Amino acid sequence: MRTLPTALAVALPVFAALAAGTALAAALHPIQVQEIGLSGPAPKRPTAPTQSSSRLTVAIAPPIHDLGIVKPGSTNPATFTLINTGSNPMKVLSAQPNCKCTEITPIVGQVIPGGGSLSFSASLAAPLVPGEKEAVVVIAFEGGGAVQAKIKGEVRLPILANPPYVDALRAATSGTITLKSLDGKPFTVLQSGGAAPRFVGFDPAKDPPRPEYTVSWDLAGRASDAMPIWWFIRTDRPDCDAIPLRVRDEATGSKHDMDRFKRFWIVKDSLVMAGRGSVGATHKAEIELEHYNPPKRGAVENPLWRNVKSVRSLNPDVDVRFVGKRDAGTDGTMVEIELTAKRAGPIEGQLEIETATGKGLVSFAYFANPS
Repeated sequence: MRTLPTALAVALPVFAALAAGTALAAALHPIQVQEIGLSGPAPKRPTAPTQSSSRLTVAIAPPIHDLGIVKPGSTNPATFTLINTGSNPMKVLSAQPNCKCTEITPIVGQVIPGGGSLSFSASLAAPLVPGEKEAVVVIAFEGGGAVQAKIKGEVRLPILANPPYVDALRAATSGTITLKSLDGKPFTVLQSGGAAPRFVGFDPAKDPPRPEYTVSWDLAGRASDAMPIWWFIRTDRPDCDAIPLRVRDEATGSKHDMDRFKRFWIVKDSLVMAGRGSVGATHKAEIELEHYNPPKRGAVENPLWRNVKSVRSLNPDVDVRFVGKRDAGTDGTMVEIELTAKRAGPIEGQLEIETATGKGLVSFAYFANPS
């Protein structure tokens, strides 16, 4: 591991922490990223101290921890070391991650003696949606100054989609997606966009399964208000039964779901990957709601935003029941639901979530095995 040079650590402006945000893949929440032709408010970043960093003698090693490829839904720890290159002790004033996906070991209040060091662990919780994920932890010290630890990884499914989205921008209405299993094993494509897949150069009636396919998508004739947020490709692999492809269109960007401003919440990643269950059996899943109020810099104007009243499925093939919730900090709420499928196979559609401040829709994907 390389240690950040002392001179750079001394000169590092505190406000550099504010410039480091989460570099998300194009498949993430349309409000949290900026796409070609689309725009939205920037993601929240931690507040760094404003004192001078002229006396800071702490470096961090490594400054960036690259996890490489990580599995969807996995928790991935990384170890960092704070090194006090000076002779005076340095006390940790705060350690603030810029994302709820990151947890760190408690280090606030600990003192690093002159010439000493302090190690800590930061974990990155990978989302279920494929793409790049990055988080920053800003560590501030008593007397002024801060350093930052960055942790990143690429969430990758066992089947790689190229491109990892449906590009319907600039009036495009059709295109193709290449699917390839990373382990080289053959698989079967069951559905594409909720219908039988349309292959390019492959005939499922006479050709055996293969490890790579090209499938086409078509959104011609879809009105703006009927444009799907996600295009799902379904396969027969239990470890990759649903491949979510974000639909990039003018109607699915910042103009989508304008009610979010008055209800003060959004669904993280605008998607619920509910996993697998069995027909007739209840299956538990969670939905993460995030507080949303960019006009007031995230200020909580209506604390009732997290009071969940109900969750229901708009797809009649599955019943959904609201079970309960648990708060995740001041700006997050985990909504617990139970799904009961009425038929076997892939099921997708929308869930309607109602809180005390309003209603919102979110796409979901679920797979039900025969009972």
